[in-house]
Amino acid sequence: MSWLSYLSRKTSSSRFIPEIDGLRFIAIITVVLFHLNSALAKESGLGLSNALMDMGGSKQMFSLAWWWVRLDLGVKLFFAISGFVLDLPFLRYQMGLSDKSVNIKSYFTRRLTRLEPTFVVSLVGFYLVHTLLLDANHIQYLKHLGAGIIYGHVFIFGEANPINPVSWSLETEAQFYLLVPILFYLSSVFGNGKQGIRMLAFALLVLLSVFFKKQFIWDPYLNRSIFSYFMNFAIGIMSCWYYLKYPIWFKEKSYGFDFLGLVAFFGMFYFYKPQHHYQNIIFFNLSIFFTVVAAFKGRLLNLFYSRKWIYTIGGMCYSIYLLHYAFFHASVKLSRATWVDDWTYTSNLLLQILPQLFFVLLVSSIFYILFERPFMQRERKK
Repeated sequence: MSWLSYLSRKTSSSRFIPEIDGLRFIAIITVVLFHLNSALAKESGLGLSNALMDMGGSKQMFSLAWWWVRLDLGVKLFFAISGFVLDLPFLRYQMGLSDKSVNIKSYFTRRLTRLEPTFVVSLVGFYLVHTLLLDANHIQYLKHLGAGIIYGHVFIFGEANPINPVSWSLETEAQFYLLVPILFYLSSVFGNGKQGIRMLAFALLVLLSVFFKKQFIWDPYLNRSIFSYFMNFAIGIMSCWYYLKYPIWFKEKSYGFDFLGLVAFFGMFYFYKPQHHYQNIIFFNLSIFFTVVAAFKGRLLNLFYSRKWIYTIGGMCYSIYLLHYAFFHASVKLSRATWVDDWTYTSNLLLQILPQLFFVLLVSSIFYILFERPFMQRERKK
């Protein structure tokens, strides 16, 4: 049995869509590289601003820094993927492709049993590291731990959780989990048989989210909430609707969609910043949409996203996401010994990439096998 078999996600074959896990690979690799730079810049003593200047400055498109400061866009791609995956069973029923409605109790039970144990293990583990090894105040951090476990830290404290700062996006995801069944319930009650009404209501929600994204950009409590990011999830819902509506078309591949996918991928970077401009918000999300579509439709892109090692690593993204931030802030202290003093910061950063990616993948794989994959197996037995 190959190592890929040990790391493969456990799911029924009928529900597995390799392109989605391939997109998860892109999302996680961008976020990981983004945080590797911030950790290394801090450890080097330069600070992030000086490190970015060494990388050519973030204002010029042809500099490395311009691309690197945008790599956190992978989080928004994650949101779109969640919109696709979570809405798939609801849309199948609503579109008449399945006669089995979604059991809401099973829906929430599956979310809890699939994600919560892994999240709690990581959060408690990092709490112990902070309080036992890093001398953090155990009472104060217990408050952060409690707020984090109920996915309410940003709403309560108005900031990312110091125990694991990247968990803010998981809180936003949890808000979307709660919203999905409500949306489809309202859709069935008020829009049954009236697709135009449903589409209009959906469009209004998206426009409201675009408005909130601009209005809440500086609000510490709401700028990371579902209010600001619903449009990212909505892109996933739209992609899923087209995927179900035109299944034959989605199976047809062309080089034209390879080109479109590359343009859309560049568009995600180009329109990502500034994030509070209306035109950027709209075109950034359209770029995500065509990136998702091209993953299915592009001849070469589909070949890439459907490679086993790509979608296998993508399937591990949850474990990687939970661990990578803390791992890098610890590992760069050790790898500092390999720093070549005569080299620039940029050269040392590039030197660090492959070994850092290897070790974070190794640690995450162990965590995944021990704490995440078993709950996938449990989910499959239901």
